[in-house]
Amino acid sequence: MPDIPDTIVVRRHRDLVGRRHEIWVRRGLLALVGAVLALGLADVFGQSPTTDKAEADAATLKIVAPASIRGGLMYQCRFDVHANRELKKATLVLDKGWLQGLTINTIEPSPLGEGSRNGSLVLELGHIPAGDVYSLYIQYQVNPTTVGRRSQVAELADNGKTIFRIHRKLTVFP
Repeated sequence: MPDIPDTIVVRRHRDLVGRRHEIWVRRGLLALVGAVLALGLADVFGQSPTTDKAEADAATLKIVAPASIRGGLMYQCRFDVHANRELKKATLVLDKGWLQGLTINTIEPSPLGEGSRNGSLVLELGHIPAGDVYSLYIQYQVNPTTVGRRSQVAELADNGKTIFRIHRKLTVFP
C-alpha cells in the first residue's frame, strides 16, 4: 500500500472532520443545476408556439408564435389573415413589443410596402379576396441582452380602418 502524501490529512480530507456541511453544499448546487436542466427539458423556458386568434365580420387573424423565448435563439411567428369578405388594402401593424430587443431576419412573403407609424411597424399586405388566407412569416432572433416581459399588440386594418387588435405577452428568459 502506498504511503499517504505529505499534503493529505486523512481526518480532514477523507473523513471530512469539521467539513461535513461542505458535502451538502456541493450536493445542493448539483441538485440546483439538475433542477434547471429538468425545467428546460419540460419546456418551462421553451419556445413552443401558442396561438392567439381574433375574429370579426371582415376577417380572422391567427398568430402562431412562442409566448416565452430565450436570449440568442431564433424563432418564427406566423400571421394568418383569413378574409371573410374582400379586403381591398389589408394592413398588419405590429407595435414596439414585436421589435424592441428582437432582430427581424426575414419577412416572407415580402409585404407590398413597409412603414412606420408612431414606432410601430406597418406592413401593407394588399388585396385579399373573400375566402382567401394570407400567411405572413417573420423569423426573429432574440438579442442576447434582452430580458423581461413585454406586451405585443398586432392590429389588422383595411383601408386605414382598424378591424381588431390582438394583445399578447412575451417573456424573454436570459
